Amino acid sequence: MPKIVIESGKVFNMGGFIIERKANLPYVDVIVGNPMREDIKAPAPVYNKEQLEEYKRLGLIVEPLQENEGLEEAIEKVKQKVKEQIK
Repeated sequence: MPKIVIESGKVFNMGGFIIERKANLPYVDVIVGNPMREDIKAPAPVYNKEQLEEYKRLGLIVEPLQENEGLEEAIEKVKQKVKEQIK
C-alpha cells in the first residue's frame, strides 16, 4: 500500500486522501497532526476507519470533522494539540 509522509509538527486535512465510497466514515473529514519529533509514514489513501486507528497507534493525532464543524477551527484545534504534545 502507498504511504504518505506526515512531517514532524505538521497538521493537515486528510480530505483528499479519503476514498469516500469505500471508507464510509461517520464524519465528513479528518484532520491529522504529527506531535512526534520524527516524520511518520502512514498508509494512504484511507479506505476505512481502521486505517485511522492505525494512525493513532503510530502516535498521530486524529480529529474527525463533523458536518457542522468549521475546517479552520478544527485545524487550529489540532495545531494546538500538536504544539502541546510535541515530543
